[in-house]
Amino acid sequence: MESGDRTFLADLQRQIDTVEPGAEVLQPLTAMLREGLRAERTLAYGVTMGVEQYGAGFCHGVGFAPGTELFHTLDGFLRQRPSPWGYFDPARPATAQRNRVLHFRPPAQEEAREAPLHEAGAASWKRLGIGPDQAIVVQERVSQAGLALYRQLGVENMFQLRALVCEGPALLSWIGALRAEPFTPREQRLFQRLVPMLQRRLQLEARLREARLLHSALDAALEALGQPAFVLSNTHQVVHANAAGRARAEQSPPTVVEAVQRHGRGEPAPADISVTALRVPGLAPHYLVVDKSTLAQASARVRLLAGRWELTTREEQVLEHIVQGQSNRAIAAQLGCSERTVEVHVTHVLSKAWVESRSALIAKFFQSP
Repeated sequence: MESGDRTFLADLQRQIDTVEPGAEVLQPLTAMLREGLRAERTLAYGVTMGVEQYGAGFCHGVGFAPGTELFHTLDGFLRQRPSPWGYFDPARPATAQRNRVLHFRPPAQEEAREAPLHEAGAASWKRLGIGPDQAIVVQERVSQAGLALYRQLGVENMFQLRALVCEGPALLSWIGALRAEPFTPREQRLFQRLVPMLQRRLQLEARLREARLLHSALDAALEALGQPAFVLSNTHQVVHANAAGRARAEQSPPTVVEAVQRHGRGEPAPADISVTALRVPGLAPHYLVVDKSTLAQASARVRLLAGRWELTTREEQVLEHIVQGQSNRAIAAQLGCSERTVEVHVTHVLSKAWVESRSALIAKFFQSP
């Protein structure tokens, strides 16, 4: 390998390694790829699979005409497609095309219908993993659908050097370089050496996206419980809690640790606390603990309705004492303020809850859905 090629690959490797996890690595990479492969344009995109249509997960390109709305053009095209439009099935690319750099003729060339791969001749279909019985169908869908997209992007007369970066059968990204002249064998080899680096990084990005989604799902699920809920590690550390759980812990630390310890000894947890073991291969056990006590449920309800009624923090505290049946004098003593101040807060709470009396407030508190 020439020293210039080694430098190019080393620079790309640094780019892939130094972009922070979670940041999109393909955007800066497409610019470097264009320069390294002497391409006119480079493009990288992901495909999302719907029930009846496709969509664009992301799209990055370099060298396209100013004002070209790449993402919207691609996404608009894909959303009209109920079936594959090119030489691959995005839901499950053929094994022969996964993580392999392939050199395509310009799609507008007549020769591309019979032999889509440059310099491959009749062997094109075999190299694409497409059998003789499928070739005619694929030819038709490319000429009817795929060519329309290439024309929209202005690349129908360009040679295409592309790879389907995959994890197993799953497509992570289509990435390719385009220009009017064929790509050289050296450029093809250079691109092929880049694919494993890209695959490792895109696998990491996929795991991070899944983790962020699962974290959001966990948040939503715990909040939907409407009761203080905690996730504890096997060392009894609280690693996650919903809003009701955090509020409960601030007021009076719940006996969640004791409940987990009893669960570990095979003893039943307290009647008002449930403990569920969470087991994930390769991770130490974690535990979901839900506080179902009357006090905990009341606290969770206070927090829920305080948000709904847009109460201040102090008004929320006053509401909690009101539903416990405490007088203004008792509330003032608890909160360390004057009875007159409590009266003002009570007036605000009644107004925001759209009721006229404490008894009506308590009734609405327990009857609200």
